[in-house]
Amino acid sequence: MSRAMSQGNRNLFSQPGWWQRLLRDGCLCWRLIRDPRVPFYYKLIPLAGVIYLFSFYDLIPDFVVPGLGQVDDLLVLYLACRLFIFLVPEDIRREYRERDL
Repeated sequence: MSRAMSQGNRNLFSQPGWWQRLLRDGCLCWRLIRDPRVPFYYKLIPLAGVIYLFSFYDLIPDFVVPGLGQVDDLLVLYLACRLFIFLVPEDIRREYRERDL
């Protein structure tokens, strides 16, 4: 039993946390936006997320549930970055991910 617990702890701490993944994806998104090989229309996806962040329209208005209104803005921005990273050609993505290691 202790071997199984230690194996689980090792896997838990060897994988990056959600905040580290968020930071890594944000940096990757920024670098891919600046890469001239990435098509311009793909770069519009994270830009749309940033525009939504500063727009007056919200999925969940800020006054309905305090705090939750800001979380949905960040969630939309995060999902836009994830979609952008997913759509970028695999060879370009792999190149940047290998650089990070």
